[in-house]
Amino acid sequence: MRLTYKTAKITYKSLFSYSLVVIALLIVAVPVFAATNSAAPWLDFSLSTPTGTSPQTARALTKGLNVNHLNPGEEDWYTYSRTSFDDPTFAWISLVMRYESEALIEPEQANFEIMAQKQAGSWFSGDATPANVLGTGLTSPLKTAHENLNAIFWTGEVNDEDVYYVRVFNQSPFGLNYTLEAKAEQPAVSGAAPASLNSAMSDADVLSLRQQAWALTAQAAGKMTPADAARWMQQAQSVGWIVTAGTAIDRAPKPDQANPQLLWQLTAQAIAGLDAEAAARWLNQADALGWLAIPLAVPQNPTLDVPPKNSGDDGGEGQGEAQPAPAVPAPPEEIYTPVNIYPNNPLEFDFLDINSGRLAPYGEHWYSLLRDDLDDKKIEAMALTMFTTPSNGFIDSRVNFEIFPAGQYHIWARGDADYMENLGLGQWVSRDEDNHTGERLWKGSLVDGDRYLIKVKNSSPEVVDYYLFPDDVENAELGNPTLHQANGAAGRVPYAASPPTRPSLPPIPGAAPPDAIDLKMGVTTGKLEAGQERWYKFYYHDSYNETTPEHDFKIFLTNTPLDEIRARHADFALYTGNQLPIWLRGTVDKLEPFGVSMPSPYPTEDVRSLQVLWDGQLMEEHIYYLKIWNHDIGPLEYELEVQGGP
Repeated sequence: MRLTYKTAKITYKSLFSYSLVVIALLIVAVPVFAATNSAAPWLDFSLSTPTGTSPQTARALTKGLNVNHLNPGEEDWYTYSRTSFDDPTFAWISLVMRYESEALIEPEQANFEIMAQKQAGSWFSGDATPANVLGTGLTSPLKTAHENLNAIFWTGEVNDEDVYYVRVFNQSPFGLNYTLEAKAEQPAVSGAAPASLNSAMSDADVLSLRQQAWALTAQAAGKMTPADAARWMQQAQSVGWIVTAGTAIDRAPKPDQANPQLLWQLTAQAIAGLDAEAAARWLNQADALGWLAIPLAVPQNPTLDVPPKNSGDDGGEGQGEAQPAPAVPAPPEEIYTPVNIYPNNPLEFDFLDINSGRLAPYGEHWYSLLRDDLDDKKIEAMALTMFTTPSNGFIDSRVNFEIFPAGQYHIWARGDADYMENLGLGQWVSRDEDNHTGERLWKGSLVDGDRYLIKVKNSSPEVVDYYLFPDDVENAELGNPTLHQANGAAGRVPYAASPPTRPSLPPIPGAAPPDAIDLKMGVTTGKLEAGQERWYKFYYHDSYNETTPEHDFKIFLTNTPLDEIRARHADFALYTGNQLPIWLRGTVDKLEPFGVSMPSPYPTEDVRSLQVLWDGQLMEEHIYYLKIWNHDIGPLEYELEVQGGP
C-alpha cells in the first residue's frame, strides 16, 4: 500500500493572519527590550554610529573615572540610573569634573548638566532630548593642588523611576582633556539652606548647596589656627551657617534672625588674608547661600512725635518730660567725579590766590592767563610753582603743566592738540623735603597784555590733586583743592579734609629702596619668584681706624633653583645712597649702579647652583643700596654673603 503525504495549501488569507500575529508580537516585545536600555539605538543598523554625542547614543556612566577629550564646540553624553553601579544602597550620586587649562575658561564655557527623564513606557517616548534639567556643576571654592586645575562638582538623588543624563560640553576655543568622576554617595551631611530658597526646590539642589556651604566653611577655617577655627565654627553653627547631621533643618537657627554684628564679624574673619578675587568669590557664594541675609539698619523716622513718658499720676505734676527725637543722620556727601576742562571754556587764572583742582586719570585742566600790571614794562618776569599729591613711585613724573600762547588755540580747535608748541613747562624740583608731594617750577617772561593758555595734565592712571601758585613757592600748606563742576565754572564743593595721600597697603620690606632691608656682615638668605627683585641697605663704621676711610669688600650671591628643573640666573647691583631721590621722583631708568655682579670662578657645593660676586672698596659712613633680581623663568633661593670690611 503506498502512502502519500498531502500538504495544506497556503492561501493569501492565511499569510495575512500570520503577518498580524508577528506584528502583534513585535508591538509587545520591542518596548520590553527598549525599556532595559533607553540609550541603545535598537533600530539603527549602521556600522559607524558615533556614541556619546546625543542622549540616544549616550555612554553608560561608570563608577570611578570617565576620561575623555572635547574639542571646541563638542559635547559628550552619559547616562545612569538606580541600577547602574550594582549597589543596592545606591540612592545619591556625586559627580566631579576636572580639567587642566592654562587659559582662563569661565564655568559657562566648560561644564556639565544633569537631566532627568522618566523611564520610557513606549518605544517612541525615549527619543526626545530630556528637558528636566536638575542643575549644573558648581565651581569649587577650594584651592586645587595645581594652579591650572579646575574642579566642578554636583551631588544629587537617584530615583527608581528616572533615567539620568549627564551632558558635558566645551564651548571654549580650546580643546580639553577632562575626567568625570562618579561616586555613589549617602546624604551624610546637611547644611543651612538659604532663606531665599523656594520651598519647591528639589532635595538634589539643596544638597548641592549644602556641599558648597561645607566647602566655604573649609576655606574659611583652613587658614586659621585650630583654636580660632573651632571658635569660628561654633559661632557659625549658632547663626545657622553650619547645621550638623544630627540637627533637624526646621529647628536650625536662621541667619536672617541672627545678630547682624556677629554675621559681619564672621564674614570679616572668613575673608581675612584672601586676595581681592578670592574674597569676592567667597562673598558671592556666601550671599547665594543666604549666609549674608542681614537686615538693613533703618533709623527711626525722626518726624514722628515721641509721646511723653509718664512717671507719675494723672495730675500732671508727676508727668515726665518728652523724650528727645532721635538724631537725624547727616545725608551722605555727594561723591565728586573729576571733570576735564578744555581751552574752549577755560578757568581764569588767579594771580592773588592758589589755582587748584582734582584731575581724573589722564585728565587735564586749562587756564586762561592775562597779565597787565599797568606799568611801563612790556616784558614781565614771572614764576609758576605746582605741587601735586599723591606722589607714589612714577606718578610725580607724569603730572606737569605747559604754557602756550593763546594764538595757538585754533590748533587745538581743529583737533591737532599734539602739534601745539609750548613756550615753557614745569621743571622737576624738590625743596619741601616731603616725599609725598611732587613739585614743578617754571620761571620765564611774559608780555603784558597778551593772553596765554596753561595746560595742567595728568598722564598717570591715578586721581591727582594739584595746586598751582603764581610765584616761586618752596613750601605750602596743601589740602581741599577746588572741585570744579562739569560746566567749567570754578566752585568749591564742600567735602571733608583728607590727608595728603590716600591710604594704601603697608610697604613690603625689600620691595623698593625706601623699604630696603638692612644688610649685615655674613650670610643672608631668601627666596625670589621669577622676575622679582629685593633691595638691601648697607652701612658700616670703623671706630678703630681713622686714617683709611675705605675698605675692601667681597660680596657673593649663590642661587639654587626651587623647582628642580635647571639652574636659575640672578644678579645684583650696587647703588650709592644719594640716588634715592631719583627713585622717589619716578625716574627709575636714571639710576646708575657703580658696581654689578660678575660670574664667580669658585665651585659651589650644589651642582645646580650658580654664583656671582663683586669685589671692590666701599667708604665707611656712606649708605649703599644693593638690589638682587631674578631674571629667570622660575623661583630660586639665594645666599648673599658679605666678606671683608674693617
